[in-house]
Amino acid sequence: MAALEESLGAALRAKGAELRDQRLRGAWTLAAAASYAVDAAFLAAFAALGTVPAAVPVAYAAGGLLLSALFYLVARRGWNLKLREPGMVAGQCVAGLAMQLAVVWTAPQIFFPYIANLFIVFAFAMVWLSVRASLAVWLAGCAGTGAVLLGVSESIGVPHATPAETILVWLFFSAALGRCVFLSVQAAGMRVRLAESREKLARSLEQIQELVSHDELTKALNRRTLMARLDEERRRTERTGEGFCLALFDLDDFKRVNDQHGHAAGDEVLRRFTAIVHATIRDTDIFGRYGGEEFMLLLPATAPQSALGALDRVHQALRLADWSAVGAGITVTTSAGLAEYRKGEPAAELLRRADQALYRAKNDGRNCTRLA
Repeated sequence: MAALEESLGAALRAKGAELRDQRLRGAWTLAAAASYAVDAAFLAAFAALGTVPAAVPVAYAAGGLLLSALFYLVARRGWNLKLREPGMVAGQCVAGLAMQLAVVWTAPQIFFPYIANLFIVFAFAMVWLSVRASLAVWLAGCAGTGAVLLGVSESIGVPHATPAETILVWLFFSAALGRCVFLSVQAAGMRVRLAESREKLARSLEQIQELVSHDELTKALNRRTLMARLDEERRRTERTGEGFCLALFDLDDFKRVNDQHGHAAGDEVLRRFTAIVHATIRDTDIFGRYGGEEFMLLLPATAPQSALGALDRVHQALRLADWSAVGAGITVTTSAGLAEYRKGEPAAELLRRADQALYRAKNDGRNCTRLA
């Protein structure tokens, strides 16, 4: 059931991301349509001044409307999801290049101001396309521009016969520059959002790793992680010959704490015991909750006598701790079993010897450590 719920959750998240991407593609298609409308309006103004034939803005507006409607319909129906590039950015860029080059081919007298629109197309490509796809669009643009230049080289120019034409050219360049700036701002915003998403993902992964490797109650390492670290220590010892010790702790009379003071007090005892041990051991030591009120401590590169000294410090810290805030009359002690790793010894055998030493400590009156 858990696996099914996880699969369903993943599917729902993927579907949500897909819907967001589709809405974004539709929005950018509408933005492209608005850009075509701006260009058509300028062409109409040039036509009104007699610079270009009236058929040019009409044909350009119709072409822009048709292309925008086509790309919007494909995204709206989800047909683009079957394509290798669902974003259809390369197709829109090539279509945009064709539109601009068609204008300068039919009206070369506005070649230089209108060729500025190619920068808008390339700015759009840089926002979305990969380096390889952007290079392909660039090559297509270079080839198309070269062909148009060769075909209408004798007629190309900048409209400036009247002050009105000069002002219109200036306004056109200003509008083209503004659209390039808008695309640059959008690209910068996307980079910021991407960085934020990566940071959130990194934090989520850290939280997941924390949940997977640590005990929820005490925040100490959990049993799975302890066993993995034990295997690492065994491999390190087999490789270097430098031994280690393993200790198992069991809180004495812990059931009495739960029975007399409640499970909330028992949980607090476990948390405080964990904090005390962490404050007592070395940074290189590995400590975690083995199960219930049992804990494990790995002491790398430590001989038995040094390990016994470390466990004595834990006993002393527990004696000095004030447990009155947890419950009246509570005192906490622990019994411990210590075992030194023997080269080639399985982990299960090492744990068995430490567990036997722990039972001896219990039988010898508790609140002590016994060496296997």
